[in-house]
Amino acid sequence: MFNDLLLPMFDDEYYPDILVAEVKQLIERFAKKLAKKSLSDGEIYHLASTTVVEINGMKPQFEDLDSSLDGTAADYIIEAMMMVVQDQGYIDIDMEELVSNREW
Repeated sequence: MFNDLLLPMFDDEYYPDILVAEVKQLIERFAKKLAKKSLSDGEIYHLASTTVVEINGMKPQFEDLDSSLDGTAADYIIEAMMMVVQDQGYIDIDMEELVSNREW
């Protein structure tokens, strides 16, 4: 499953592969935390929030490379995070709440 995460961003030259790879690593780390034990919805949202804060912090790096975490990137990142959550069996997680603190 991890091979397909953010594949459209890797395929789009607008997004620097090195930064997309970093975002992917953050999402993979989020996935590993979800896999450790059975979590409450609140715990999942908290872990997601931490991941989103780290992605938020990457905005200047994208801008330095004449790119951005635009609406399209947001859609891909949100989709990837939802795939991870659902792959772990957490079907009732709200997508908007999962990334409510995003700045992209």
